[in-house]
Amino acid sequence: MTHTPILLGSNIHIGNNLQCGYDVIIEDDVWIGDNVKLGHRALLKRGTRLGNNVVFDDHCVCTGAAWVGDNVNFRTGAILAKANIVEDYCFIGPGIVTNHTKHVTHGRPDLPNEQLITYIGYGSIIGSQASLLAGLEIGPQTIIGGGAVVVKKTEGYGVWIGSPARRAMDLPPGYRMEEPDNAGNMYRTQEVLDHLKNFIPNLVI
Repeated sequence: MTHTPILLGSNIHIGNNLQCGYDVIIEDDVWIGDNVKLGHRALLKRGTRLGNNVVFDDHCVCTGAAWVGDNVNFRTGAILAKANIVEDYCFIGPGIVTNHTKHVTHGRPDLPNEQLITYIGYGSIIGSQASLLAGLEIGPQTIIGGGAVVVKKTEGYGVWIGSPARRAMDLPPGYRMEEPDNAGNMYRTQEVLDHLKNFIPNLVI
């Protein structure tokens, strides 16, 4: 059974076969592809863009102005921050936290008020309750272990664990996927950058 989402605006694109749980909120200027499933109390804020065949599970939140590709799976309670880009076939585990700024400027006017792009490459797996610092690049087909704290760029095709996260091993057998030639660069396009800049004037490119 699917329920009617709460729509906070008229400029909302919803594709075919949307499934919604209870109390889903979708703000203005949100674009949702085909065959998307939104869990109970999911929240999509202004500027969110979800591709096709995306699962955005119970209590997941996008804080706005993020770009998600196709066949991406967000599990319960994941938080996708502004200025995050997620390539196709990624798995975003329960309770993970992404960020969009390195400086908490609340009450501190002398700090730089910058928002940074975090980029998650094709087919990556972000484990439960991992935390990604703003401005990172996660290489294609990377596994980030549960509870890891990622503070720097990760190379693809490996497993990263710990706090701060470090490369522990190469990608295990069976985890390697076929991937397009542009994996790691699928959404590094002017269209995506223009979309983010439209909602985030202080975005650092």
